[in-house]
Order: sequence, then structure tokens, then C-alpha cells
Amino acid sequence: MNTAPALTAPAGTGTPAVTHAPAADSPANTLARTGGSARTDARTTPSPANSATRPGSSADPDISIVRRHANVPAVTGTSTSPAAADAGAGAGRQPLFAPYTSLGAYTRAVAGGRGPLPVFTGPRTDLLDGIALAEEVYSGLRTPEPCDTGVVAGGPLPAALNALIRPLARHWVDTPDDLPDTGSVLLVGEYAHLRADAVQHVLDTAHATGRPLSLLTGRDIHSLSWTAAKQYARVTADAPVGVLSELDTAAPAPQADVWLGADDVHRLDVQQIALGRVWRRVLFHGNGKDDQLNLGRFTLCGASPAQAAPGMPGPRCAYGLGCTKPQDKLIPARGIRTAELVLANCFSGALAGHAMYDPKYLILLDALDGPAQTVLATLTACDGQRPENLAWLTATAGNAALAMNRQLRDINPYPAFVQTGLRSSGLDPSHPHPHSPTSTGTGTGTGAFEASGATPSSASAGSPDFPDFPNSPDASAFPAPAGAADTPGPAAAAGGAREGAPGADAHRDGAGTGDGEGDPAAPYPPLHRLGARLSGLLDSGLLDPDYPLRPRLRALADTVLRDAVRTVARSAPDAGPALAAIAAETKSLDLALAHRFAKHHDDPALAFPTYFGERSTAAAPVALDTPCACGRPLRSYRRHGRVPAIADTVQTVCARCGDVANAHAGAVALHVKAPAEAAAGSSLHVVVEAVAPRDGTLNLGIVLPLYLDARVGPVLRRVDAVAGRRAHAEFTLDLAPQATPQAYYFSPFAVQDLGVSVSRVHFTVLPRP
Repeated sequence: MNTAPALTAPAGTGTPAVTHAPAADSPANTLARTGGSARTDARTTPSPANSATRPGSSADPDISIVRRHANVPAVTGTSTSPAAADAGAGAGRQPLFAPYTSLGAYTRAVAGGRGPLPVFTGPRTDLLDGIALAEEVYSGLRTPEPCDTGVVAGGPLPAALNALIRPLARHWVDTPDDLPDTGSVLLVGEYAHLRADAVQHVLDTAHATGRPLSLLTGRDIHSLSWTAAKQYARVTADAPVGVLSELDTAAPAPQADVWLGADDVHRLDVQQIALGRVWRRVLFHGNGKDDQLNLGRFTLCGASPAQAAPGMPGPRCAYGLGCTKPQDKLIPARGIRTAELVLANCFSGALAGHAMYDPKYLILLDALDGPAQTVLATLTACDGQRPENLAWLTATAGNAALAMNRQLRDINPYPAFVQTGLRSSGLDPSHPHPHSPTSTGTGTGTGAFEASGATPSSASAGSPDFPDFPNSPDASAFPAPAGAADTPGPAAAAGGAREGAPGADAHRDGAGTGDGEGDPAAPYPPLHRLGARLSGLLDSGLLDPDYPLRPRLRALADTVLRDAVRTVARSAPDAGPALAAIAAETKSLDLALAHRFAKHHDDPALAFPTYFGERSTAAAPVALDTPCACGRPLRSYRRHGRVPAIADTVQTVCARCGDVANAHAGAVALHVKAPAEAAAGSSLHVVVEAVAPRDGTLNLGIVLPLYLDARVGPVLRRVDAVAGRRAHAEFTLDLAPQATPQAYYFSPFAVQDLGVSVSRVHFTVLPRP
């Protein structure tokens, strides 16, 4: 069934479920919630006697969970009593948030200036879940540190919402083009109005200049109202900071109170640990895309109860086919009780126009419907690993996404992470002085939710003195701006970037003799380039010791080294036969590699983009003249190996599609044409055009992901190429009638002179008619 995972804690945690009671038009009407878990299974609520040995407890001797504070709570959830459910994190205090179904009541609450933070939920009863969970996350109010300049995308916002958003920036402009050259930036608007094509240049400029940039958004005006209200809340004291990573195999970092590494994620009940506590800040790290983040047997899921958009593609669950993981292993992103949430996987925060799926399934939007006031997500493909996790852990001020992107520059020299929401209250001191103001910001913002002398102690008292609202929402005080064919496929990195273009290395390669400029018409591969590729295959650790082609590759490497001596290379009678023998064996190995790629999608030689990329430093990106298959601009950059055994590679990226091409430096350039979608049971016609750096035979094929039920024909094509001219080959992808409808990609490849080029082409399989 096409249903979103319910917001109930794992059985045994005791976290209260939330009923969808209608939102009230009076702040005095609080949310009705029931105790207990809606899910039934064999587990029971742990007693104090056995809770110490549950997974995640400090008494468990076989776990890599670190706790720095003795008072960090165990993974047992919150009380199931109605009183505790209503009180949330601050027992005995008033609710911090009040939902309103009508715009008029919401406007009057803002104008009234006192009481709980108003949220314009309208008909969105699903937002009540996030509001109820937020009462457990936050214990009082704060004055957030505002951005320097804000701008609203799309049409004007309701006047009352304007009044709450206005203090979140010191200055406002009408359009993104009016933004000043310095200072932090806040982009505001509903998700559909923050279209990537309209704001990508703002993101790129902020990244290039090191300026902090934040979004304030939500799937609609009601979610935006909820995101805005949360900016004024302060997380409960002493909540832990956590990292849950499917990919990090190193030792736990001491800055984390709770740390689950790769081994832990595959052994423990990640769902229980993720949902069973209130977090201050928490980072989830794994593979995934727009709608999910994988965590071993579990998945952080973005499926929302919100209405689906007609005609928009979705993951397999959108077509009633369930999830790739069992339903009881799904962790709803909106159910994570935290002030700051990091979704560290590819495409977790793709902007409108760049996302592959219906917004109903986007994990960023689902997270924003939950309690988190700040969500860090990725705009596109991202190679974030332990260095970025540690950068986030140690970021103590300012924009956390900026800190992570700075760390990423050596491998992803483009804006990867983006922050939705202002600096989270999770970065505020855990134990504020009892006589300090609730605000940790500068207090320069005017209007909504100034601290007004409230203290942490008074914020948790029975009748808190909440800050005043603005006297009246004045729309004029917060200007809103006015609005806003068969193309060549992705260019392989080796063919487009100036650094990686064919012949770029010719001055050092020679035409086979090792001297002079390279000759594209030469019958022999350049020795320097061939030797570097052999070293990368044999000496970098990319290939296992028992890789089937290793003996032949080693023999060729020894031959190249032997015949590179000047007594051979500079002697015409000897150089010709030696180079001819090298060329013949290289050509044979090219074919052998291509056959392996066509038959083995997981051949380790195809993993060179990640393996070499993680051991390289990226140069500055260069804009290409050729657009991506989706029509958007492409940028390319060279990755220089940190050590000689790591061959230089070139990567080409599209802001929407991610890394669409990877190649050894100086390798074949690929251009691909294919339809963007096809129905299950039909065929996809693919045209591959290849530009070789020198005359010779090219080996072309297509690699399919294991989870795509399809066949490629033919398996391989060999074409004779003339340097600099496009060689043409056609393939057919026959999709099985039972192919699962969802987004996929396929990977055309080329091999010449042991240089490998691999493209990635996205497409969608639709349900069979």
C-alpha cells in the first residue's frame, strides 16, 4: 500500500503515539495524544531490571556507543503518562506551539502577541504529529541569530507569517538579484517556489565566496509556517548529540554522546535508537537518494501523509509495491525528535525542479514536517564521509552546512550541503546560566519573539512569561518579490574540461617515444599516460591481488618500464617493434576489461571514481559548453592523486543529476542520448557518441544497476575512431514487464588505452500500461 510509515516509536520504547485530532482555533485547546505504541510485536516494554542490557545501554559490552555525560538518557523513550505527553520536555509548563486551522485565527494569535507560538496548520492534520513531538524537544523560547539579508521567492506570504519571518533577517530585498555581495543570506519560500533553476546561482555564489546561506521552506504554506515557528524554540537541556553512520568504520569521535558506526548499524536496532530519545543534534549517514537514507537493515524514510501530486513519479511504494526494506524497518524522518537533523546522503535536499520524485516522498520535506528546526541535507551527489561528520560535530557556531562544504571542497568543489533553518538551538550552550537571557543571538532582530527577560528557569515554570508577538502583522514591512529538444547527453569529463581535454597531457606524454608533442594519429598509446594508468590499476589497491587480469596487466607494466629506456625509445629500429607489441597487448586488454564490465556490474575497476576520488584533491570547476542530458549546465574538474599510484581523473557534474561522468584524465569523451522515461515492458533506445583522444579502436558498452530488471543489447560494440571526431554506437535497453516503477540510471562506458570513461544517465520506469 502507498502509505507513509506511522509516527510511532518502536515497541518497547514507550514513546506516545499521536492521534490526528483537529487543530484548535484557541491556544487553550491542546493536542490530544494517546499513550503506548501502535505497532505490535513480540517485544515488551523493558523493566528497569532488564533495561541495562538492552541494545544501546551502557552495560552492553559489545557496542561502540560513546557517552560523555552520566545523565545521557538510555534508549527507553519518554513517559507514557498523559501528563508527561502534554507537558513534553518541560513538565508543568504551557505548550510552546499552538496550531490554527483558519488564517483568521492564526492572524489574531500573531497580533495578540502572547501565548504559544502560532502555527498555521490549515487542513494539514498531519502536522499535529510534528507539533506534538516538538513539545518534547523544546523547553522554552529563544531569539535566533538573524541572517544579514533575506529574500522571499514566489508570491507574497500571509501578513501574519511575514511578521514572524521578518526578524529572521536584518535586511530584506525584493529579488535574489538584489542580494548584496557580502553577509549571510536567507532564502524564504514554499518548496515549489524555491526552484533550483532560479536560485542555483545564489547557492553557487555563496559557496564560492564562503558566505553562510540558509533556506526557510516547507512543502506548502502550512509547513513553512511550522518551520518559521520552530526557529524561536530552544532545545531541552542535556539532550545528547549523536552520529549514526552506515559507512564510517573508524573509532567513535569523543564529541558525540552517542555513536553508531558501520558495525553497530548492522547489528543494533537502529529504529529504536533513532526514535527512542530526544536528541540535541543528530546526523544520519548512509547511501540513499531523494526519498530515503539506508542504515543497514533500516531506512530513514521520506514518505509523508501529505497529498501526492498528480502525474509525478515516485518510488516503488507510490505504485503500491511496498518498500525495498520491510515496513517495520522504516524510520520516518518526521519522527526524529531533535533540534538539528543531518541527512548525509546524496540528493536528500534536492530543490524543486531537481528532485526525481513527487515532493510527497522527499526526505527533506518530511523532516521539516517533524520537530527539527534545522535540517542539513544535500542538494546533489555528495561524497561526504568521516571528515564531514567530524566537521559537523565540531562546528560550534554559525552555519553548519558551510563548515561541511568547506571540508568537502577537496572532493566536491561545489555546494553539496544546504541548511534549512537558522543556526539551531542545538549549538547553544547545553547548560545556560540560570540568570542569562533565553536568547543566545545578538538580539538585533525586531518584532517576533524577543527574549523579553525570560530565563531558562522561567521558561520551564508552570506559567512562563513568553515573549511578545509583534503588535500587528504589517505586510508592507516585509517586501515579497515578483515571480520568477534532443540535447547531447552528459559530456565525459575527459572531453570537456580544459584540464582533462584530449591532448591536455600531450606535452609530457609524447606520441609513444616519450619526446615531443603527442600525435593523435600515432598508432601507439603514449607511454607516460599508459604507465600512469597501469600504476593506478596495479599499485593503488583498487584491484584485489586475485583480480583475473592482474597477471597480464603486470606483464604489460613491466614491458612498458623496460622499453621506456632511452636506448630503446630513442632508437628508431628498436622503438617501432617494441611500441607495436605494447599497443597490441594494450588493445587486447582493453577488450578484456570491456567484456568484464559488460558481464560484471561490480567489477572493481569500475569503482575508480570513488576510490581514486577519495585519494585525490579536486581542482576548481570549469564550465562546459555542452549541457547535460537534462538541459542544465555542466561543470568539470580534475582530481589530482595525492600519491603517484593514484591516477588523475576528471569528474563532470550537473546540479540536478549529480556526477554524470567520470573518466581517467585524457580518456574518451562520451555523449549520450536517451529518453527520460519508459514504461515497464518497453524498450529504451540509447545512442552513445564517443570522442577519442587518438585514432584507434574503442570498446563501448552499458552497465546496468543490479536492481534494474532489464537487458542490454548488444553487450558490447567496438568502433574504429578518428581522434576528435564522434564515433557512433546504438544500444537497446529491454525493460522486463515486471520491472519496478521508480527512478534508475544506466552507465555507458568506453575503454581505450586502459583509460576508462563512465557516464551516468538517469531515467524513470513508469508502470506498465
